[in-house]
Amino acid sequence: MARFILAAGGTGGHIFPALAVAEIMQKQGHDVMLYTDKRGAPMIEGKASYQIIASASPFAGNVIKKSVAMVKLGLGFCQSLLMMITKRPKAVIGFGGYPSFAPCASARLLGIATFLHEQNAVMGRANRLLAKLCQLTALSWQGTAGLPKDSAHIVTGLPVRQAFFALADYQPKDASDKCHIVVIGGSLGARLFAETVPEAIALLAPELQKSVTITQQARTDQIAALKSAYERLGITAHIAPFFHDIAACYDTADIIISRSGASSVAEISASGRPAILIPFPDAMDDHQTGNAKALSTDGGAILLDEASLSASHLASLLTDILHDNNRRCEMAHSARRLSVKDAATLLAKTVTDAVLPPQPSATQQGSRS
Repeated sequence: MARFILAAGGTGGHIFPALAVAEIMQKQGHDVMLYTDKRGAPMIEGKASYQIIASASPFAGNVIKKSVAMVKLGLGFCQSLLMMITKRPKAVIGFGGYPSFAPCASARLLGIATFLHEQNAVMGRANRLLAKLCQLTALSWQGTAGLPKDSAHIVTGLPVRQAFFALADYQPKDASDKCHIVVIGGSLGARLFAETVPEAIALLAPELQKSVTITQQARTDQIAALKSAYERLGITAHIAPFFHDIAACYDTADIIISRSGASSVAEISASGRPAILIPFPDAMDDHQTGNAKALSTDGGAILLDEASLSASHLASLLTDILHDNNRRCEMAHSARRLSVKDAATLLAKTVTDAVLPPQPSATQQGSRS
């Protein structure tokens, strides 16, 4: 058994790939701990050991906020340095976000093997800073933009937890079956999800409304209004700020409406479920549009532009999709065909092969006895 530290920013886009790799390493018998910030802890709880470290973005806000962020990063570096000295892991893997910066930098300072994984088609700022320091960067997409020149790299795909691949293939529905709409990506309070989606559902024909159930992610202060809106329509809705078992939500989904962060796109693809992807328009370097195109270009999802999207347009699209079994099945098949099933295994193997001595084969073990 060897010890590994996985460091990830506190959003699902960083945490979920780290958890996928942690799952593989834990099954191999290794001791795995995740380092993150306060935002990431609830997503890790119960799945792996974790440590919260101080962190913030030094590029966001005014001069005061940037100064405070630099102090937090310095504190996080001191925390990480102390923990690296006491725990002495075989390797550290950074998954992006500023909470990954201090663990990776302190590990490199101590001569501990350090690796990176980049989820998006455009490299994040923290990973751009770390790429030249680390031994190897694993990429989700061929031709990832922003990778520093001459940085050692491989393409592994984006690690996704096995629970998504374990879902059965999407099956067509009978006319009497309920249609399950899953809405993910509203935890930060986007108006699109809190207002436009229920407005679109209200515009569906009454007979279609009766056939719909909804699972929706929303900010805590938006939940009451959403519940009231769906109750007025007579629609059963489960609304929460976070779903710990999102794979279970996808299992019964007939259509998923989601942002297009890299992890969301990869999980939808692995699940093999039809989706409507609406990129976050203010994402750095518009990387969410690039992620969505990876799935929509080959028919695995429908890409919509938030700026031009109206409730009536979304209602019309939902009507067409929910009435068309064949279209949903074709989208689901295309989505799953585009998934990379062994990305987590490949990344885990790349790291362990680099830092652990080779294990003797069964033949070699037999000859020694």
